[in-house]
Amino acid sequence: MRVGNRWTQMARPAHEDVTSEQRPEVMKMAWRPTQYLLNGELDNSIPGKVTGWMKFAGMKDRVTFDLEGDFHRDIRGTRICLTGDGQEEDTEAASYMEGFAQHQTGKAGDITAGLPPHDYVDYPYIEWYGDDNGRVVLELIPEQVKVIGNLLPWTQQEPVSREQQAKNMGKFLGDIACAVDLPPERAICPGVTHAQQRTDSTGKE
Repeated sequence: MRVGNRWTQMARPAHEDVTSEQRPEVMKMAWRPTQYLLNGELDNSIPGKVTGWMKFAGMKDRVTFDLEGDFHRDIRGTRICLTGDGQEEDTEAASYMEGFAQHQTGKAGDITAGLPPHDYVDYPYIEWYGDDNGRVVLELIPEQVKVIGNLLPWTQQEPVSREQQAKNMGKFLGDIACAVDLPPERAICPGVTHAQQRTDSTGKE
């Protein structure tokens, strides 16, 4: 995960509605571009892989996806089409989306349409941990998600690993700690069993 300007941008209050007293709570930090989503599509028809695209106001081209992981069992093996409330003419969109990677690689987080029976929340929730932008979360309503394709049999599928998700979050928080120059001994986060190694802008430790 890159550090430097990208993390500086993530730390700005505009990327999360927090007060100065709350800002140190890095657990709250994430890109939340739901209001700028125009439309998109994510595909989990290949096990262990999530691909697709999304179009956001403020970005000229589509954002493409190549993530490791799976949807939750309510939509696993399917393709989901997303419809957002974003407006192309939104004057704040470009500023918010500045620095958002055009090609998102990394790991799928919790991705569900919120359909019963529930392994996670009861509404559409789309989360991933990008190599360039860290944690990204979209929260939608059921009418904004259309499921296409045949579900894999629920009882034959393992639920998304909470241990793996804790590791994803732990690594994300550890990378933030390193990016803001916390001492290595303080860069230990839930789901991570060792201090994160610092890297410079070239990726060297």
